[in-house]
Amino acid sequence: MFKHFLFSIVLNFLIIGSVIIGFYGYKAGNYYFIPLLCAAAFGLSVYYKIRHTKMVRDEIRKKSEAKTVPNSGKKKKR
Repeated sequence: MFKHFLFSIVLNFLIIGSVIIGFYGYKAGNYYFIPLLCAAAFGLSVYYKIRHTKMVRDEIRKKSEAKTVPNSGKKKKR
């Protein structure tokens, strides 16, 4: 689980860093290379963040399904 946490932190830094560097690169007068490079880094980081979140969610669901004990078939009255 630690590797998921670390990977999520790295992706968050990439997203924030690409936005900040792209903004200041555009402000400094570089209208093409640095902002486009940062936009590509931002898009890939968001894509992998969504993909990683889905993978972690599926992994947690599989672990919880493996832990649950099937009911004996009796239904409780409320």
